[in-house]
Amino acid sequence: MEDNSIKPYHKILSRPIVTDIIREILEKLRAELKNNPNAHYSKEDIIKLCEIRLKEKSNLPIKRVINATGTIMHTNLGRSPIDEDIWQEVKDLNIYSNNLEYNINKEGRGLRGEFLYTLLAKLTGAEDALVVNNNAAAVFLILKTFAKEKEVIVSRGEQVQIGGGFRIPDILREAGAKLVEIGTTNIVTINDYKEAITENTAMILKVHASNFKIRGFVKSPSFKKIKDAIPSNIPLVYDEGAGIFDESMSEEEHIKSALKAGVDLVCFSGDKMFSSVQAGIIVGKKEYIAKIYKHPLMRAFRCGKTVLSILEKNVIKRLNTEGQFKGYCERLLSIREEAVKQKAFRIINDLKGFDVVEEYVETGGGAMADTFYSSYAISFKPKNIKETIKYLHNLDTPIISKIKKDYVLLYVLTIEERDIEYVYNVLKHIEKEYL
Repeated sequence: MEDNSIKPYHKILSRPIVTDIIREILEKLRAELKNNPNAHYSKEDIIKLCEIRLKEKSNLPIKRVINATGTIMHTNLGRSPIDEDIWQEVKDLNIYSNNLEYNINKEGRGLRGEFLYTLLAKLTGAEDALVVNNNAAAVFLILKTFAKEKEVIVSRGEQVQIGGGFRIPDILREAGAKLVEIGTTNIVTINDYKEAITENTAMILKVHASNFKIRGFVKSPSFKKIKDAIPSNIPLVYDEGAGIFDESMSEEEHIKSALKAGVDLVCFSGDKMFSSVQAGIIVGKKEYIAKIYKHPLMRAFRCGKTVLSILEKNVIKRLNTEGQFKGYCERLLSIREEAVKQKAFRIINDLKGFDVVEEYVETGGGAMADTFYSSYAISFKPKNIKETIKYLHNLDTPIISKIKKDYVLLYVLTIEERDIEYVYNVLKHIEKEYL
């Protein structure tokens, strides 16, 4: 336990877990010695076995990795990294006491997230806003508030499933709502919406097709046409999901345009194109936001100081830059291809066996599916792909790459400048041991 090669794992895994792993290895060795009395293990052998097992386990806790997959906001790799300046700004109010739910001016209990909601309303042009812990919770809470034991109209082409098994029909069922399907996979009309409305209709739900695209003969009425055609007491809700503010980034309706068209509630993720922390952001009409806030489940889905403080600083930064703010994904996609190419050559430098190849990157994170951007990757063909990937994954800072046929690809766009020397040294070792 106190050996210098074992002690560092106390901090990574915790002392009790390290103890359990060592005990497990010792029990196996005792059993082996019992069956084979001639076997022999030195102290160094045992420590080495423990090190191997502890190293494997050390990849389980959340740790920093280098994303070289070609997917900018990789859901499995934490989506958008948090802005470093914002992280520093919120440090003190997270490690010390803060006024999370205390109104200093009124000298008493306050409303959690009150100023953030004001900021979000200003940013989006909505009447009011609300934040919960993720967008799935936002959709569920909206349905639970307005559609329990009532009907929700959804186009067949928008009954999506995203990663992890989140399915719109299942969410409606769990919320106690009845799904009313309209239209076909590729076509839905105003008449489809109008004819589906009954006295038991709670809302019309529009869902962003986050991870797929239907192309060809496709028709769907605009938000404005839907809103103009339905009774005013039936809310039109849009699960936008991606958090797109820059209309040049996508041909689809974004948050501001949806609200301007009359959509009553829009919800989206905080850690996709919004480039902040995981959260479900709901913006829209004040009367609807107020009802959601009063729902008993709001407390179950509410956010804490870390999420709210990061979001608050993010929105302030956006407002202060007068629409010029670029989130993580937008910032990377604004980098010239030639600059990415030159970065790739800087990384491989004088190494042999590595090529810079033209490739495509995607946004990922359930945003702008089927949209790809020209970029560059470092390509190499190792003697043993499995062993090479294992080496990349077992680094102190693992590098997550992509395999294409017999080649390993490191997409350069998402490799930070500060990591260039580190990646170079890794490739230098690969040149020596794996090529």
